[in-house]
Amino acid sequence: MASTFFGLTISYTGLQAAQTSLNVCGHNVSNINTPGYTRQVAQVHAADALRAYSSYGAMGSGVVVEKIQQIRDSYYDVKYRNNQSSYGQYGVKENYMGQIEDYLNEFILDGYCEEYQSFFSAVNQLTLSPGEISAKNQFINNAKSLSDYFNVLSTNLRKIQQDANNEIKDAVEKINALSKNIAALNRQINQIEANFGDANDLRDRRNELVDELSEIVNIDVTEEELGNNLTDYSIRINGQTLVTSYSFNTLQVVAREEKRNASDADALYDIQWKTGQNFDIYSDSLGGHLRGLVDIRDGCNGEIEGYSMDGDGNYIVDSDGNKLLSTADHPLNNTEYKGIPYYQSQLNQFVSVFAEAVNKVINAGYTSDGKNKGISLFVTQKNTEVMTAGNITVNPELLENADLLAIKKTTNTGESNDLIIDDINNIQTATIFDGGTASYFLETIVSDMSIDAQKANNLYINYTNLQTTIHNQRLSVMGVDTDEEAMDMMKFQQAYNLNSKMMSVMNQIYDRLINQTGV
Repeated sequence: MASTFFGLTISYTGLQAAQTSLNVCGHNVSNINTPGYTRQVAQVHAADALRAYSSYGAMGSGVVVEKIQQIRDSYYDVKYRNNQSSYGQYGVKENYMGQIEDYLNEFILDGYCEEYQSFFSAVNQLTLSPGEISAKNQFINNAKSLSDYFNVLSTNLRKIQQDANNEIKDAVEKINALSKNIAALNRQINQIEANFGDANDLRDRRNELVDELSEIVNIDVTEEELGNNLTDYSIRINGQTLVTSYSFNTLQVVAREEKRNASDADALYDIQWKTGQNFDIYSDSLGGHLRGLVDIRDGCNGEIEGYSMDGDGNYIVDSDGNKLLSTADHPLNNTEYKGIPYYQSQLNQFVSVFAEAVNKVINAGYTSDGKNKGISLFVTQKNTEVMTAGNITVNPELLENADLLAIKKTTNTGESNDLIIDDINNIQTATIFDGGTASYFLETIVSDMSIDAQKANNLYINYTNLQTTIHNQRLSVMGVDTDEEAMDMMKFQQAYNLNSKMMSVMNQIYDRLINQTGV
């Protein structure tokens, strides 16, 4: 049978429950602007009833606060993190494609088509007075300006590639730091919850780190019950384990010994696990910030740029003995994106074909005095053996002595004969650039860039909007609402007051029973 003081005990449990709920409410309000905070509630239920050994059978024994529970929906967590992966990927692409666009978009800047047209303006000027040294110098200097422009353009693209490469290293270091902290939080959370404590604030911190990780690389998160309030919290990236319970695997970057594409910057990074296990950066399942960086740095439209070779394994060279570059399909371990290597290879192809066409005309001619055979106008820079946008230059001999420029087709024609100049001028309309003219080829590069830049920008905007929408959906569940908390405070205050009133009534009863009985 229940104690005489049973009513006081019941009131006391009600006071405790109301006090706890008010404390939790205060904790929510104090963290209303804390990033990643999840709203908490005191989960209560009626205490076990006691048998009364009388006609009324059993009596309620008050209320029990079972635990402090977070109000969070894992569905929105998964949805948010999946979007963060795409948001991170296209945020990178939007940024870097914008930089490429700044260098290539001739509709905003005086780009390479302007330099190309200036070169042929000098060719036309040379037809008026081919024998004059000033006309020759203007032609040679305009050629130098064109080659310098391609040098700068190629250098700027390589700098973008190096920036993306450095960001890949930073991303790997960030992944390692986050995985270490998540594993440490796993241990702390299990230690607290194994002793029947609530580690809600630590769980919030872990969720915040996981959200941050999901923007860098796509993740799969699982949490399995082990019993005794212990859980196994695991994270996989790109299909491989990063964190499992209290342990974590570490990634590292390794500089490439050989260039993937002939025009790549030196010592670009590959990624592997410190255990030596491969990490496939070209996997279709890879996402996030890391995927965007890899696409920008290594993307060559599913191809690889390398040295051209004949069937016998010998290098194919141009008329000056320079090795030729070409791209070949490489469907495995590759990305279909058009990144820096793609635009470098396109510029290299243009420069190689254009230089070979001009040199072929000039090498077939003779100088003004008819004594010397023509020498190449475009050559490669010192200590290089392949004609690229990054190392094309004008023959130093012509810069020192413009009279070495071939302007006659034969030795017995006069200086005023401009047939060789006409042949150079005809290169403008020659369909030697993948079946099209030079201008069309250059415009195609700009068009590819504009389409990809616009696509990256549109997708980035879309995923940004989705991020806001999903974040608001998450907040509708886990966020702290001022109106809701204000109503809860009033509700719990009333509950506290009523339980206090109950204790006051019980006190009066016990006073009558103990102190005033028989008086």
